[in-house]
Amino acid sequence: MRHIRRGFSQFYCNRSQIGVENGTAAFYNYIYYTIAGFSEFDTVRSNQIREGIMSREQALALVDKENGPRFDSMEWYAKVVGFDLDRAIRVINSVPKRWET
Repeated sequence: MRHIRRGFSQFYCNRSQIGVENGTAAFYNYIYYTIAGFSEFDTVRSNQIREGIMSREQALALVDKENGPRFDSMEWYAKVVGFDLDRAIRVINSVPKRWET
């Protein structure tokens, strides 16, 4: 992954996405994935399967990696916004899950 620092945010690009990373996406995707069982990565990959861009197996392999928590981005975001990330993670992890294993 390549990062180019630009003030408040970073430009990043990797094989799965190109965009501006300011920590917000890492934080809300952690919430989505932890509570609902999916993230925006699952939505993008699902659309790519429907459009015939990739197979289900390829998409599942990618989201398995993409859905991992990006704690470095979340720590940066918490510091800039001004909240206790450890406390936030404890609260998020204590919310009842909307999915079953």
